Amino acid sequence: MAAGAVALGLSGVLCLLHAYLTRPFWYDEIWRAHFVSEPLTSFWSELTVANTPSALGWLGITRLAGEAFGWHSWSLRLPGFVAVPLLGAAIVVLTRRFAGTASAVFAACWLCLNTTFLDLATQLKPYTVEALVTVCIVVIWTADPLGPPDEVPAAGAPRGPDRGRLVRRTVAGVLALVAVPGIFVVLPLAAVDVWRGPARRWRLVECLPALAFSAVHTVGFVAHQSSQRNGDYWDRQFLAGRGPWAALRFVADQVRATVTGSPPGIDRFDPSLIHGTVPTGPLGSAPAALIAIAVAAAGATGVAALARHRQGRALLAALGGAELMMLGASAARYWPFGPTRTNLYVVPLLVVVVVVGVERAIRSLLSAVRGRLPRGGPQQAAGRSKDALPTLALPGSVIARSLSDSSPELVTESDGSCALPGALDSAVADSPPPAPAGPARVPGLAGSRVGLARAAVVLPLAAVVAITGCGVLLLQTSLSGSRPLWEHRDRLRGLDLMVDAAIVTRRVARPGDVVAVGGRLARPGWLYAMEASDDGPREPTDLQPRPRRGRSPAAGRRRWHGRLRRRREIRRRDVRE
Repeated sequence: MAAGAVALGLSGVLCLLHAYLTRPFWYDEIWRAHFVSEPLTSFWSELTVANTPSALGWLGITRLAGEAFGWHSWSLRLPGFVAVPLLGAAIVVLTRRFAGTASAVFAACWLCLNTTFLDLATQLKPYTVEALVTVCIVVIWTADPLGPPDEVPAAGAPRGPDRGRLVRRTVAGVLALVAVPGIFVVLPLAAVDVWRGPARRWRLVECLPALAFSAVHTVGFVAHQSSQRNGDYWDRQFLAGRGPWAALRFVADQVRATVTGSPPGIDRFDPSLIHGTVPTGPLGSAPAALIAIAVAAAGATGVAALARHRQGRALLAALGGAELMMLGASAARYWPFGPTRTNLYVVPLLVVVVVVGVERAIRSLLSAVRGRLPRGGPQQAAGRSKDALPTLALPGSVIARSLSDSSPELVTESDGSCALPGALDSAVADSPPPAPAGPARVPGLAGSRVGLARAAVVLPLAAVVAITGCGVLLLQTSLSGSRPLWEHRDRLRGLDLMVDAAIVTRRVARPGDVVAVGGRLARPGWLYAMEASDDGPREPTDLQPRPRRGRSPAAGRRRWHGRLRRRREIRRRDVRE
């Protein structure tokens, strides 16, 4: 129920941002569209010059959307859009295994409504699909209704691989084909299965299909697209080329940036994305420091809580193993390390850990408060029968006599009445006189105990309020870029007029004319716009043919070049501003 409600709500948010579906592609989108639409005869050779690797499954899904709905910007962006509500539902399912429904809904909204995440999700990029695949792999891998993988088989039970577990591992391996970093998740989960236990041989057999799928995909398809490792774009995120102290400082800086992001691990590298900012105001950087401390403390609490849970240990293994494998790959210049868009796939797991820690902390504080509160109260007193007489204490028997000094003359019945007539009067008469009024040590001790009791109630409540305040700051930080995200939905970016230029060229250029297209990113965009795109021009009024008498084709080409020159000047002015 909660997962469906979250998916429905996120779908409504994406409906409000539907303009992002139909706007023209920009740099990072248009070259991906080119590689997706490349003919099969040149598809494999063209991948060697790809800007960044893409998964075979993602390319297949995107190409299928183009073939089914036409080669439009909205159809190619559709898989990333659909992945957002599905990711929200998957996060709810995963978080509900370790926390309550409210925490699960908060985790899904915290990630999926983040401004930077939505900016990435509304583009032709695979990162939201990879995040969805990662959560689904962890959910499927840890769904073992028959018990933990290292359990001892029952007496007389057949020894061998479990068929259901084998099917689930195989499905997880197939899902890894849709995500470039799929092997970073599958390999740590498989390592946890075969780490120990009496049936590790059969557990390895169950994991073999997933390991085979992800390994062949990584070595045979993803590595074929690793040309960018020879460039310098990701040098800031590579461990390679650093000395020992510089490497330690690099790792510490990237871990700090990952933990203190909002949500943790969202891209802080790409300047073209819309980033949320922590509200400062008169407090300066204090809110940012408070959020960082709260997220780090909640993450540590979540790790401690999940480590006591079998499925939680698998989640921690997937998260920690992925981070270690990314760090090792960055040492060989194969994968960037830190809070970059390529590592968005681990952010849902980080969010689950933090949210679980927050809930455990709040539950512990509230249970401490309930333990300090008195059991009785006005409601219990009011619920008593008016005819019932209160039980009277016997001051003489309580103060003057010890438990061993029992008198046969003072015996009470179970209802509190005296067994012997006149016994109560004699007991009161024999009791010592009350102590004189004045300062005494006992009231002071009682006062200090009352103060401690009040502090034991107030301090946990104050901690709960502080945690809630940090949560509000986190949500405000995540949503702080919502206004520019809404305003930029119709903004011209980069190669937005590539389709217009392609249409003009078709109309003006004659057989034998040479058309020069400059720029490494412009080439794939030009090829896609010329050969595959079904989108119409962005400004059709500027592209209507205007035949005039006495004008030669050369004059038409001059007019076209003049329009392109004016548009380039406009774009340069926008960039400078």
